[in-house]
Amino acid sequence: MSNKNMIYEVETLKPTQCAVGMDHVNRKVSEMKSLKQQADGKRKVSEFIKSHPAPVVTRNQDVYLIDNHHMCRALVELGDDFFKDIPIYEDDISKSPNGKSTPDKPVVMVKVVSDLSDIESQDEFWKVMDEKKWVHPYDKNGNRVAFSEIPNTISKLQDDIFRSIAAIVKIQGGFKKTFIPYAEFQWANYFRSCWKDHHKMEKEHFDIIIDKSMKLAKHKDAENLPGYNN
Repeated sequence: MSNKNMIYEVETLKPTQCAVGMDHVNRKVSEMKSLKQQADGKRKVSEFIKSHPAPVVTRNQDVYLIDNHHMCRALVELGDDFFKDIPIYEDDISKSPNGKSTPDKPVVMVKVVSDLSDIESQDEFWKVMDEKKWVHPYDKNGNRVAFSEIPNTISKLQDDIFRSIAAIVKIQGGFKKTFIPYAEFQWANYFRSCWKDHHKMEKEHFDIIIDKSMKLAKHKDAENLPGYNN
């Protein structure tokens, strides 16, 4: 089953992290809406989704999302109506659960990277996921939690403002993209550590936080973080 691409309703996927940055999610929502408004936009949205598969791990009937949580949350935020005229299944209507070329719910293309159905124990499953760095059980404040506290659907992911900050700082060149697992989480925790009373951060100060974080990304204290770009 590994390396197989399939289309799934987003809310059937199980997250492997507790939080996303909702400001970053909302930017992706805006980008998808703008794409749909372009000439032949419905088809472009379909092609975008099918050309950006999200990596997953399967275990029996469960499908665990191991990356692309922000994009998947954005697809959920777009809502059912956004997808009802997107021709996702037009190439093979036999794969459509409703017998139509368009879905009734937000969907995503997934790529199965591993099937762990042979692992009987849930504890052993999470141990393997942790060893392979396919799970990141930390809450919106950067604190490690039990695997059982990871939300069971994408729509229940918490909002961590510093995940949005890390994503935007990367986009603006504050640090380089890297394939080291959970690199942006490390940057988010670094930025979090630089702000006193981060639990009381106000969203209206977001631009100010970004400006300061761009400077913090160049500081020597960040030189051991993945993608450091002084």
